[in-house]
Amino acid sequence: MTKYIVLLFLIIVFIIDISAVNKYPVNYSRIDSLYLNMTLEEKLSLIVVSLRVDDAEDVNNYPLGINCINLDDLYEFAGVSDPMLSDVMIRSAFLKGENSEEIALVSKILHGNHGEGFFFSMKSPYGLMFQDEVQRASDFFLEPTGRLVVPFVTDSNNYQCFVANAYEIPKQILVSHQIKFNVLSEYSSAREFNYFSSLKWHELQKVLQEYEAPPLEFILGMGGLLYSENYIKDITRLKRIFQKKMLPENILEKSCKKILLCKELIRQSSAVKDFRSESDLVSVFVENVQKKGCVLLENKGVIPISGFTGKKIASLHIGTDGVSDFQKVISKYVSCDHFYRQDIPDKDELLTLKNEIEKYNTVIVGVNGDWYDRDVNHFLYTFLYQISERAELILVHFGSGNKLAHLPDNHPFNAILLAFESGKEMQEIAGQILFGGVPARGVLSKNINGHFPFGVGCFTNKSRLGYVDAYTKTYQDTLRLIDQIAYKAIRERATPGCQVLVAKGGDVIYNKAFGYHTYSKKRKVSTSDLYDIASVTKIVSSVPSVMKMVDEGKMEMSDSLSKFLPRLQDTNKQGVVIGDMLIHQAGLQSWIPFYLRTIDKERLKGDIYSKRYSSQYNIKVDTRLYMNRGVHYRNDVFRHSKSGKFNVEVSDKWYMNYEYVDSIKLGIDTSEVTEDPEYRYSDLGYYYIKDIVESVYHTHLDKFVQDNFYAPLGAVKTLYKPLRVYGKKEIVPTENDKSWRKELLQGFVHDPGAAMLGGVGGHAGVFSSAEDLVKILQMYLNEGVYGGERYLNEETIRKFTSVFKEGNRRGLGFDKPVLEKDISGPSCKEASPESYGHSGFTGTLVWVDPKYDLIYIFLSNRIHPNQYNKRLITSDVRTNIQSVIYHSLPEYWEEKSKSEKDEYPEITIND
Repeated sequence: MTKYIVLLFLIIVFIIDISAVNKYPVNYSRIDSLYLNMTLEEKLSLIVVSLRVDDAEDVNNYPLGINCINLDDLYEFAGVSDPMLSDVMIRSAFLKGENSEEIALVSKILHGNHGEGFFFSMKSPYGLMFQDEVQRASDFFLEPTGRLVVPFVTDSNNYQCFVANAYEIPKQILVSHQIKFNVLSEYSSAREFNYFSSLKWHELQKVLQEYEAPPLEFILGMGGLLYSENYIKDITRLKRIFQKKMLPENILEKSCKKILLCKELIRQSSAVKDFRSESDLVSVFVENVQKKGCVLLENKGVIPISGFTGKKIASLHIGTDGVSDFQKVISKYVSCDHFYRQDIPDKDELLTLKNEIEKYNTVIVGVNGDWYDRDVNHFLYTFLYQISERAELILVHFGSGNKLAHLPDNHPFNAILLAFESGKEMQEIAGQILFGGVPARGVLSKNINGHFPFGVGCFTNKSRLGYVDAYTKTYQDTLRLIDQIAYKAIRERATPGCQVLVAKGGDVIYNKAFGYHTYSKKRKVSTSDLYDIASVTKIVSSVPSVMKMVDEGKMEMSDSLSKFLPRLQDTNKQGVVIGDMLIHQAGLQSWIPFYLRTIDKERLKGDIYSKRYSSQYNIKVDTRLYMNRGVHYRNDVFRHSKSGKFNVEVSDKWYMNYEYVDSIKLGIDTSEVTEDPEYRYSDLGYYYIKDIVESVYHTHLDKFVQDNFYAPLGAVKTLYKPLRVYGKKEIVPTENDKSWRKELLQGFVHDPGAAMLGGVGGHAGVFSSAEDLVKILQMYLNEGVYGGERYLNEETIRKFTSVFKEGNRRGLGFDKPVLEKDISGPSCKEASPESYGHSGFTGTLVWVDPKYDLIYIFLSNRIHPNQYNKRLITSDVRTNIQSVIYHSLPEYWEEKSKSEKDEYPEITIND
């Protein structure tokens, strides 16, 4: 009974194979016509698959069929060096399927070199790439030599593939049974079914017996293609077979029409343009294989690593003599202490390591090579087991994985990631997989042992920022204009240095530091250095705190200030509405220079300021504005040393009486409020936001944002009062304040009001690096989610980042682009109306554009050494760089090409 079921299945699968041909949108009558006008030699030339030979001596003997290349020679074909990827890793990358992106990449490489198709042997690891395209059940019965893959472009500009089996030309010509094949004059599955249904059961059994080594008659009767490594010799032999009438010429019809169909699909396809060069396409393909090829063999819910709050993380990399690329990537995600050893540690070294590592509750172990052997590495295993009693232990193995077979079933690891190679690229990818920057998608394509069998693989989703090269998503040559603008700004002394970061599609694609901390050029800017981000504090501290209150039902935008701050009842601030305050339309004053109110006027001779320079007015504070050098500040407010009431640290040698904080609050409470207010930017509302957050949550603002946002996001270098954690060398200085604090400000907030609050203001005070800020902004772009954790509700994010009131461009706390073409604004004109962000007085700008899935961060200390240096502003450095970023986006130009008028000129750099 079983054999009859198998035979019936064979009938059905061949019906499926033939009917599948009919799904392609081509003119089949044209194919029929072409076939009828072909000579025997042309027909044979079509069905013989021969690999492309660019230096063929006789071009007249070149096959008329598909111009194909060997898929295993892809890199040579593209003119790049072979990356030497392991076959096991390649198979592990493609085994899961879902390979449409990789198919598109290799298809573009193929078509860029005027190729038409790929051929791969059944042993090729790259063949698995096309498994989603191969749905022929007949492959269970007929084992081909290889496959011909012809990619073509659909109407929707997506790649599809026509896949056909190719067989070596067999020595046996005729089938052993006496069956005549029905010749199909059309693409009709019914005719094929008639052929099978006309066979008797014993004849079908003979067909089944011959599938392992099918004769030529059988292959051609089923529409198969022939593979040749010696085209001229094989064509000559085939011609002789048909000329001697050993096989009828009409048996070639199905095979020929397959190739004619491919030719028609290619003819109808329009080339898909790609902004990347051919070498870049190859690089992206290789990187994709490496990312998908890493196999997460085991995962007890710890990958991606999450819940940073309370985690103390250490990494140990064996096989390196310094902090490895793997460890450097880990540091991009979380604070981590790194340990490393060149060789397997001996017993004494392991004891030292144990004492150093036992204080951590998460330990990541990276090992290069096939390191584990239960006999040789007994002490190492004992060490790891002891560590696992106190900590989550994660193993990343950079090697073949063969020695993992020796791991006992009760091994101490909570997760095991197998990365087949130990090069820089694989180390960086492995580190990203651990934290969700790259999803785990690999499936083990070999059998290690019963614990790690063929087909094992745990999958994860992308949940955090990844790190990729700019060429993967932008016109790299255009993006390089950023460097020109930045260096030009530094040459013209618009700023001593800066950081520029761009994230696109959830990946950081550009992250560079330029220049120096100061014009003395003693310390270069690093991408990890901290900047005083000034008013950007509003959207990374006050605004997320307010959004959290909204999410928790503790606040509405229609609430008044007096609801939260009873001291404002019966004052002119009583009816000020939170929403109006956040869009700067509550009628509040722009700012109050509180430090000027502390001038000792009894000791002052003359006015505080003069518009003319003189020996008395010799402290320049702005263009054509000079301060009296005889200005002194009240001794009951400030002292040069910390003592008693003077415990508010304003700067390195300047302490304020804490009682004066009440005077600051009183000054704001009694300040003017404009009736029927229009838009007027004001810092004062954010003094109130700070008070509200601290009142509602009964904790200081800096601790609240640290605990609820910065620490769980892994933004370890985003904080108030950075000198509590970091040294001055890691913090870029701002102004050399000659008018008030009389010192170079480094690690102390520049804004005087925030400084007088001890460095923690709702409007200013946060220090950060671009690498850290992008995590907060990506959380906004993800509508409140990052690292698999929800911080804010998506409806709240949308509300706050949208225009709140007609006639006012701003969102709730966030700035928005100016849409009028002839009016400058905080962003470049290319930014979409959906975009949002904020700028800062110290020379900062952050901007998020959901339309383009884009984040831009610019940090600088343009106010060094003097705050009146406005070259960065007048030269539009920040927005010019932002324009370059938009101009580097392929989708920006695709959209622009649809419009008839070129609205914005390209950016040019004039030295």
